[in-house]
Amino acid sequence: MANVAGRVLGTMIVYGYPKLSLDAELDLAEWIGAEVLEILPRWKELPDPRLLRQAVADRGLTIHSAHGCWGGESILAPRVDMGSTTQAVHEASVDDLRRCVDWLAEAGGTVLVVHPGGFSDRAEFDARRDALAQALSTLADHAEGTGIIVAVENMPPGVNPGSRMADLAELVQELNRNELGLTLDVAHAHIAADAASETLAAGRLLASTHVHDNDGRHDSHHPPGQGTIDWPSWFAALDAIGYTGPIVLECIKKIREDRSRYRREVLAPFLGPSSR
Repeated sequence: MANVAGRVLGTMIVYGYPKLSLDAELDLAEWIGAEVLEILPRWKELPDPRLLRQAVADRGLTIHSAHGCWGGESILAPRVDMGSTTQAVHEASVDDLRRCVDWLAEAGGTVLVVHPGGFSDRAEFDARRDALAQALSTLADHAEGTGIIVAVENMPPGVNPGSRMADLAELVQELNRNELGLTLDVAHAHIAADAASETLAAGRLLASTHVHDNDGRHDSHHPPGQGTIDWPSWFAALDAIGYTGPIVLECIKKIREDRSRYRREVLAPFLGPSSR
C-alpha cells in the first residue's frame, strides 16, 4: 500500500526567531521522529538559507517545504494577499512570494506553501479568483526551472476562494502548470467540510500536507489525537488519490510547550516503516 511504500513524517520548524534557536528546533524535530522539514522563516529578517541548509543536512534531515509569506508575515509588502483586487497590494504580494521562491531554492527545498488570500466577502469571489490566478501564473513563471512547486493551501471558512479545496483544484487545473500544486491542511478541511472529502477534491494535485487536530470549530493546532479528526478516514482518502508524500505536522508550538501532548501512536499505523 502507498502508506508503507513512501509516506514519511515531517514537521514544521521555525527559523530566524530570536527566542527559538535552530539547534533546539532540530532537536525537537528529531525527537518527534521527523525525516523531512517545513520551514517557517521569520521572513522580515530573511535568515540565511545556506546556513539552514547545512545545519539540516548535518542532522541527516531534508528540507521539504517552506511556508511562504502571508498576511502581515511579509518581507517588504505591507500585507501579502494574492487574491487582493487592489493593484498595489497584489503586486507587492507577488513580489514578496517571488523572494520566497528564491529563498527556498537556496535552502534546497521543493515546495513553497502559499495562502490563496485573506478573509473576504463571498461577493468578491470571481474578482479575487482572477487576481489569484494571475498571481499563481506569475509565480509559476518565476519558479520554472527551479524544481519548486508553489502549492496553494486550503483555508478555514471565510476565504473566497480558498476555503474549499474543489475551488482551488479547479483553478490550478485550469492554469495547467507543473510548477503549481496544492497543500491539504487537514484541520482547515475539518472545519470547512471534512478531511476526507477535501483530500479527494485535491486529487493528484496534492503536493504536501499540514497536519494538526481540532474540534471542528476552532483552528487550534493541537497534535493529532487531541481533536475530532477521523484519521483512518483521512489516510484512506490519501490512499485513494495515491498520495505518498510527507505527512507534515503543523503543531510544533504545542509540542514545544508540552512534549507529552504528542501521541506517536495516532499516526504511526499510517506511515512507512522508517517513520514508525
